[in-house]
Amino acid sequence: MIAAWMLWSIGAGLLFLLAGLAVERLLAGKRRWVWVAAGVGTVLLPAVRLLGGGGGPEGSASAGAVIALEPLAVTVPGDSVLHSLNDVLLLGWVVASSLLVVGALIGGARFMWRRRTWEDGSLLGRRVMWSRDSGPAVVGLVTSRIVLPAWVAGAGRARQELVLAHEEEHLGAHDVQLRFLAALLLFAFPWNPALWVQYHRLCLAVELDCDRRVMIRWPHRRRLYGDLLLRVGTGGGALPAMAVAALAERRSGLEQRIRTLLSKAPEVRMAQGAFLVFGAILVLGIALMVPGIVSERGEQVEETVVPSIPEAATELEELSEEQQRAVEEAIKESQRQYEELQQRLEEARRQHTEVEKLPPPPERVETDISAAPVWTNVDIYPVLENRDEMSRLLESEYPPLLRDAGIGGTVKVWFFIDETGNVVKTQVHTSSGHQALDEAAMRVGGELEFSPAMTADEAVPVWVALDIKFATS
Repeated sequence: MIAAWMLWSIGAGLLFLLAGLAVERLLAGKRRWVWVAAGVGTVLLPAVRLLGGGGGPEGSASAGAVIALEPLAVTVPGDSVLHSLNDVLLLGWVVASSLLVVGALIGGARFMWRRRTWEDGSLLGRRVMWSRDSGPAVVGLVTSRIVLPAWVAGAGRARQELVLAHEEEHLGAHDVQLRFLAALLLFAFPWNPALWVQYHRLCLAVELDCDRRVMIRWPHRRRLYGDLLLRVGTGGGALPAMAVAALAERRSGLEQRIRTLLSKAPEVRMAQGAFLVFGAILVLGIALMVPGIVSERGEQVEETVVPSIPEAATELEELSEEQQRAVEEAIKESQRQYEELQQRLEEARRQHTEVEKLPPPPERVETDISAAPVWTNVDIYPVLENRDEMSRLLESEYPPLLRDAGIGGTVKVWFFIDETGNVVKTQVHTSSGHQALDEAAMRVGGELEFSPAMTADEAVPVWVALDIKFATS
């Protein structure tokens, strides 16, 4: 397990390294934080993966919503090459970390021995420590001090101001403490080459950020500052300790510091363009997700108008007196009959509303239980009929990298079995935390053969839950 986890950690560290190289140019003046984040991510992500394993998604129904069957498990011997290297790698890990700690203690002892020869003094009103050839640097983890070599005393006021400005920037940014904490990651994981490169980039970023802040304070002394870097870089004043931040950086980063110092060309045009394109795509995607406005037209309800009795008397032609009286009598009789009819209708309507109407019988709804896992009452549970065959299939489907690393897990899978015992649908309820194991469990699940569930001597469809376990001995 240790070997595979180390390989995975190195791969993650290389990805963080590439990301840091791509992002650091975007944060001029704050490059250090890019590499701090890269180092923390390189350590934290593998640690979370090792300790937690990651929880997988779970279904919406509870674990007891379906019939649980006896788990299907496979255990393979852990005799792979990577697995056999675990003890050797663990021993090498401890030895490497111990050697680094011993080396750091020796360097600290040398530093303390050389410090005995330094003298307290001042430069341009600032308290410093003078040495014969050590520095310029900021030393001390708890109480940081500026140490300067003797040649700075005769370097001229302009150069002295630049040297002091550089070391004061280190003090204000707590660069000594930052480099010490980053070195602790190397002590903890000395086998990860990505961390070593990241530490080197962090040290360079600390100096580049410091150079930038100095040039903001003294913008017209760029050439003089470059000459000073050459003088200090070739002077061999580096100190053998972690708790040091120095103008006298190693020669490997000196060329880049001078190029960055003298270059005035913008470094972020392409990166800014890429971020603008990404932002435009993001905004466009959000805009496409906003639903449109849909207009709705209401349906017009037609009213039924009940015709009234025609007022025939107003439309009568000129008739004789007797004819008019006859018509009037007929109209009155019709009016009386109409009112009587209205009363009967009103009475019938009143009686109708007083009668309690029984609700209609509920319609029988046929539910499709295959849509989602549900509980089904059965008399006889389904039985896995090819369990031995599935055990062999599990062994062959075990992902080789996880098997060699000794990594196992349990996948809870839900199966929908029809009336014939065939698996119609599968669904991962609880993940093992490893996608490869989940996929292997799903492949095995498609080959399972069950006897049908029975209710009252009738085969019925049913959902069942089955734990599929992968493990190494």
